Amino acid sequence: MKAFLGIRTRRRRGVSELLASIMMIGVTLGFGGYVTNTAISQFNLAQNADAFAASSQEASVGKLVSLIYSTSTPSQSCPLYGGYNEGNVLILTFYDYGTTTFSPGEVFVNLTLYGGSGYGKIAPNAMTTFTLTLPTCAHPSGQIILLVDTSGDEVQFET
Repeated sequence: MKAFLGIRTRRRRGVSELLASIMMIGVTLGFGGYVTNTAISQFNLAQNADAFAASSQEASVGKLVSLIYSTSTPSQSCPLYGGYNEGNVLILTFYDYGTTTFSPGEVFVNLTLYGGSGYGKIAPNAMTTFTLTLPTCAHPSGQIILLVDTSGDEVQFET
């Protein structure tokens, strides 16, 4: 009947609005995923580069010190902590897995300096024990220990 009246009918060809919206959402999510993946890759690359630089610097210096043992001698004047008397003498044992002697000139326990030249050297492939007399009572766990070498190298441990 429309053809008889002279009305033309056109078929619309193209993409429906719903399909176009779905395609745009897909493109947006795809591009966003690509950008996010690139950013995460860059972050991981930078983080790995920093870790590699630190480990290669340690290895090139030849000083690989580890904290082996930490304890405090019990004292009757100190309170109980976990069923164990705290003490005011902290005993620390270190081992140098490296190839160069580590000679601490300063020792920090919880940001308190215990300086002086009375500390022995931590020889390569050898174990050394330091005994620190603390001004207050302490327990062996929860301490932050920082050793600074005479050449400026430093290592930090947490007990």
